[in-house]
Amino acid sequence: MRWGVTYSALLANMTFTMEVFLVTRNLLALLSCLPIHGICALLCARDPRFFDLAMLWGRMRLPALVGNLGYWRASSYSPLAVSRADALGRRGRGSRELLIWAQ
Repeated sequence: MRWGVTYSALLANMTFTMEVFLVTRNLLALLSCLPIHGICALLCARDPRFFDLAMLWGRMRLPALVGNLGYWRASSYSPLAVSRADALGRRGRGSRELLIWAQ
């Protein structure tokens, strides 16, 4: 941690501030890092791993949102194949497969 925030928060703050500076070409835009740093410090005071967990959520959940979450309502490539149980409750080679569809 540096100055009360994690390195990932510091990197995100610097990247955003530099982008704002490059778009506006105004030196006063560099002062936007102070309120952003304050917000990041408050978030890191609540949970130091906040930005690590947010990046993990982004890597795991966002591809599903873009991909097939609306169709299957889950992060999957196809419906789940489950074999039916026979009369004795066993699942094995002789049983038929059932495709579970999300509802």
